This record gives sequence, structure tokens and C-alpha cells, in this order.
Amino acid sequence: MLRQKRKETEPYSLSFMDCICCGFGAVLLIFILTTGQKIDFSQQTLEDLRDQVRRLEQQIIAEQWEMQRLGHPSPATEADLAALLDLNAAGEKKMTDQKEQLTLLLRQMGLLQKEVARLMEDSKALPKEDEQPVPIPEIDRRQYLTGVKLEGTHVLFLVRVSGSMLGDSLDDAITRLADPDFKKKESPKWQRVIKSVHWMVATLAPESQFKILLFNEETVPLLPNRGDEWIARSDKQGVQEALTRLYQVVPQGSANLERAFTMVRYMDHLPDAIVLLTDSLPTTSDTAPNPGGADDDARIRYFRYAQRQLPPRIPVSTILFPMTGDPGAAALYWELAGATRGALVSPAASWPDL
Repeated sequence: MLRQKRKETEPYSLSFMDCICCGFGAVLLIFILTTGQKIDFSQQTLEDLRDQVRRLEQQIIAEQWEMQRLGHPSPATEADLAALLDLNAAGEKKMTDQKEQLTLLLRQMGLLQKEVARLMEDSKALPKEDEQPVPIPEIDRRQYLTGVKLEGTHVLFLVRVSGSMLGDSLDDAITRLADPDFKKKESPKWQRVIKSVHWMVATLAPESQFKILLFNEETVPLLPNRGDEWIARSDKQGVQEALTRLYQVVPQGSANLERAFTMVRYMDHLPDAIVLLTDSLPTTSDTAPNPGGADDDARIRYFRYAQRQLPPRIPVSTILFPMTGDPGAAALYWELAGATRGALVSPAASWPDL
């Protein structure tokens, strides 16, 4: 019996073909889906780009219009521009003028510097002044007494040293008369008088000579040991001796101006100028002595008697430290200044500030 021949297995069965077809279909489906989405995406992008292009075109048109507007300015703008140009031209001209002036000033400054240098060299050859015998107080801020004439080579200081020089009022002066001598010398009014003499002596011309007379009931020289001798401004020892002695004086007694002027009249060498330091009218007189005191009318007469004893043609300048209750003093000393071509000064309480 013949064996039945086995049927051969076919390599491609139906199941395999089905799988192939399914896979191909799946790939085809994915391709179709993907392609559709890409087309949709491209169209949306294209629309966006078109919108952006339209906006850019509108912006370009707007900018072109603005450029055209700026390229054709309005009449008002043209006028403003013309005014600015004129102003700029004026400013440039002014700057040019200022530069020329600055150049001229610099040239003049250079010439001045050369002149100053030349003068400095010349000053080195000048003879140097001797050292001041008494330093000038507050030399950086000198306070000159306007009108006080210290002309000539001989200056006489007449200093009142009566008891009234202790206070600004009669009551104040009477109260201070009871103080011991050291307190009297420290009274503010008397210290101002001393500092005033000190200041004026220190500011005398180097070639000047001076003398100080003190007067109350009597008139005496400040330095009795020198007699009628005049002290040279350049005499350091003499100047220092006089100022030291002045700080030791104690005011007291009454004031006889007539006797003081009489002593001046009979001096061997008359002064070229007199500086009178006082505070009020005289309180006694040799012509009409009055031991019981003197009222205002009597003191005016005492002043007239004293005025008659003055040597002629000598300027008398009065430094008045006014006493309260003596209103006639200023008027009479002013009259004396006018008659002798001198001056009357009533300095502030702060002068001189040594």
C-alpha cells in the first residue's frame, strides 16, 4: 500500500497576509491623518504671517507720513527755528567778545604781576623802619578817630583825672570815690580813658614827640622827673615809662581846666596839637573860685575863663566821655573845636578795644 504523500506547508498563509495588510493600512491611516494636520497648521501660520505683514505695511505708511510732515515744517516752526538761529548767533558773538576781554585781562594781569614783582624788589632796597616802641593795638582793624588832628611834631595830651572820671553819672562817680585806690583804677570809664591815650600814642607818627599832662585841681606832668621834656615816639623806654605810669594814676578831686590851659600857654615849646580827654565842663576856676560847688551857669563861665587862656592857632581836639546830667558840655566843646580848627569825638563804649 502506497504511503500517502504528506501535504507540504505553504510559507504564505492567510493569516500572514492579513497581518501585512493590516500593518500597511495602519501606516496609510497615520500618513493620511498626519498630512491633514500639517496642511491645517501651514494654513494657520500663513494667515498669521499675512496679518503681521499687513500691520507692518500700515506702520511703514504711518512713518512715511510722519517723515513727510517733518520734512515740511509749519510756518510757526520755521519762525521758531529762525529765532533760535538768531539767538545762537548772538550768543556766539557775545562769547567771542568775552574771550577777547578775558585775553585782554590776562595780559593786564601779567603786566601787573611783573610790576608787583618789580616793586617788591625795589622795596627790599628801602631802609627798614625801626621796631615800634609800643605795638599798635589791633593793627589789623585800626579804628581811627575821624577828624582828630595829630598833625605836627609835638602833640600834647591833656587828661582829666578828677573824680568824675570814675563813673558815667554823678551818683556812680560819688559811689566809686569811697572805693579803695585799686578799685578806682579798675573802673570801666577810667580804663577806657587810659586805653584811649595808649592807642593814640601807639599810632603817632614815628617822628612825633608827645607829652601828657594830668589835670584836676592842679595840672602836673605825667612824668615829673622829665619836667618839660617831650618824649620822642621812637624813645621806647620813655614811651613805656609814660604808659606804665598812666595805669597807676587814681582819679580824684575837682577839675580846673583854666589852670591846665594856662600851663600850656607858658610852656617853653608850644604844642602843634592838643588832645583833651574829659567828660564834662570844669568844676572850678582860678578866676572865680567857688569852694561851695558850682551850678550849670557857673561851670559854663569856668569853661569860658579856661578858653581865654588857650594859646592861639593850636588845634584842640576833644575826646569826650560824656557824663550824664551835663548836656551843655558837648555844645561847648564843639564850639571849642570849631574855634581852634580841631575836632570833637564822643567814641562808642567799645572803643578802643585793646
